[in-house]
Amino acid sequence: MVDIRSYKNPDFSDLIGLLKDAEIYHKPVDNEEIFKKKISIDPESIIVAEIDGKIMGCVFIAYDPCQSFIYHLGVGVNHRKEGIGTKLMEKAENILKKRGMLKPKLYVEEGNEEVIEFYNKQGWHISCNAYCLEKDL
Repeated sequence: MVDIRSYKNPDFSDLIGLLKDAEIYHKPVDNEEIFKKKISIDPESIIVAEIDGKIMGCVFIAYDPCQSFIYHLGVGVNHRKEGIGTKLMEKAENILKKRGMLKPKLYVEEGNEEVIEFYNKQGWHISCNAYCLEKDL
């Protein structure tokens, strides 16, 4: 049975393993210090799916009353197509909805049609074509 819950600091090693398995690990920001800060500001900002005590999925939330984002949705390769991603998205969406955010955003890399199809089935749609820019500070 899948347990959907908020991330806790002792989950760090399992979560990093999952991020790498799901090929969404981003070394500059996926580290223990940043995760501790993230959940100290918003304890519901990292959600995990656990099966038999092992993390098999995750989704992150960046909440802002003006514009919120859902990102880092990942499910372990051996547990895809089991509804875990759907349950994680439902939890993330419900958290944002309770906070009054009715139109969050998410990003999908260009050409990742399988992921776009997954989100379309969840009721998400492409709202615009845009570039995601970043800068090292």
